[in-house]
Amino acid sequence: MPLRDELRGIGERIAAHFASGGEPPFIVYQYLPSEEWRVRRDLGELRRWLEAAPRGIGCASVSLAELFWEALEESAYLDELITQERMANAASNGKALREVNAAVGEILREPPTLPDRVIARVSEYDERTAVFLYRAGALYPSYRTSTLLDDLRGRLSRPVTLLYPGHLVGEYGLSFMGLAERAYGYRALIVPREG
Repeated sequence: MPLRDELRGIGERIAAHFASGGEPPFIVYQYLPSEEWRVRRDLGELRRWLEAAPRGIGCASVSLAELFWEALEESAYLDELITQERMANAASNGKALREVNAAVGEILREPPTLPDRVIARVSEYDERTAVFLYRAGALYPSYRTSTLLDDLRGRLSRPVTLLYPGHLVGEYGLSFMGLAERAYGYRALIVPREG
């Protein structure tokens, strides 16, 4: 099966970095949330393309959902957060729910932070490895993916591709899951998945 054009473009940017060096590319692969399973298949195809000769580039797929739950479990607040979230939802209390989400965000910013966890997970791989961050939906609405990419830039000297479930607004705006207000703060190349 041939590689999709936008995936080939991502792969070529990654391969070019390993061939000539320089600052590693940071890429947001934007897709509609309903395409999640197709995008995971896309990721597998891109992975095979990168790993094949002559490129020979390793791939580290990092589940942000796994790191999210790992941080919450280690915090010792997981049970309390679940109780508070249930109570807020049962009472349709938006303010209480926002407070729970803010508390979750604070846990993800406490050492080891979410970027620290990504870096630790990737440190298991050799230097000739591209990083793919997926299951970003778990972070909504507690932690912005643009913040994650900004925090990784300069600390992670490998190509990073974030699989982004959301909507492209104009050329540079992204609305996470199609629910969040559009954000324009991404310092990464946005590559939309074509229909």
